[in-house]
Amino acid sequence: MKLIQPIFLTQGNTYPLDGMGEENKAYALIDVHERIIRDIADGVTDFLIFPVPLAKEVDPNWGWQGDAINEIKNRYAYDSNLIVDVCLCSTMPDGHCKVTGDEEATRELLLQQALILDKAGADVLAPSDCQEHTVKDIRKALLGKKIMSYSTKFRSTFYSGYRKAVNVEKGIHRDYQLEVSDRQGAIERSIKYAKDGADYLMVKPGMTSIDLIHDIKKSVRDATHGIELPVGVFQTSGEWSALESTEQLKETYNIFKRAGADYMISYGARLL
Repeated sequence: MKLIQPIFLTQGNTYPLDGMGEENKAYALIDVHERIIRDIADGVTDFLIFPVPLAKEVDPNWGWQGDAINEIKNRYAYDSNLIVDVCLCSTMPDGHCKVTGDEEATRELLLQQALILDKAGADVLAPSDCQEHTVKDIRKALLGKKIMSYSTKFRSTFYSGYRKAVNVEKGIHRDYQLEVSDRQGAIERSIKYAKDGADYLMVKPGMTSIDLIHDIKKSVRDATHGIELPVGVFQTSGEWSALESTEQLKETYNIFKRAGADYMISYGARLL
C-alpha cells in the first residue's frame, strides 16, 4: 500500500500546526526544502502539497503556487511524486470550497488553478472541492493528467487540524460534502467521479469509511464495465492527532491495508 505524506506550503513564514506534532508545520518555500530532503532520505517519495496563501480573496492570484511547485519539482524531479491539492477553501474569505452562489466563477477559478499547477510540474492534481464539474473540467482540459479525486468525502468533525492550518473557521456547513450516514450516496459519488475521468478515488475520513472501500471498488468496476481504479484513504488531521504512538499508527496502516486500500495519505507517513 502506497504511503503519501501531506505538506502544507505557505506563502508566508513557517508556522507550527496545533495538535499535529513537531514533524508537521506549514512551511515557507525557503524552509520546505529541508523537510522534503529529510523525507526523501527516510524513503518518502509521494507528497500531497496543500498551498496556503497569505490573503483571503475572491479573485486569487495563483502565480505564487505555480512558482513554488515549479521550484520544488525542478529540485526533486527524480526523487518525488508531487500531488497538489486543488480547492478554494484556503483562499475564499468565507472558507468555502467554492465561490458561494456563483457556479460559473467556481468552475473558472478551479480550472485556472489546475492549469497553473499542471504547467508548474505537478505530477497529480487532487481536487478536494467536492463540486460537481471539477474532475470533468480538468479531464477535458488536460487529457493525459493524473487526477486524484476526493471522491467520497464526508462532512466530518475530523478535519479541525487541517482547517486551522489553512485558517478556515469551524462550523461552516458544506452541503456539497456527504452526510456521514449516506452509504449509497458515498458509493454513487465515487462512481460519478470515476466516470468523469478520475484516476484515483478516495474515502475521507479513512478510519470511519473503511467499510466502503470494497463496495466502492466493486461498484465502480461494475459501473465502468471492468475498469479498476485505486481507492485510497485519507487519515485526517483529527484521526492523526488522536494517535498516541507509532505503534498505533502502524496498526491503522495495517487495518487500511486489510480493508483493501491501495494508498494511505497520513500526516505520519514519514514515520512508517
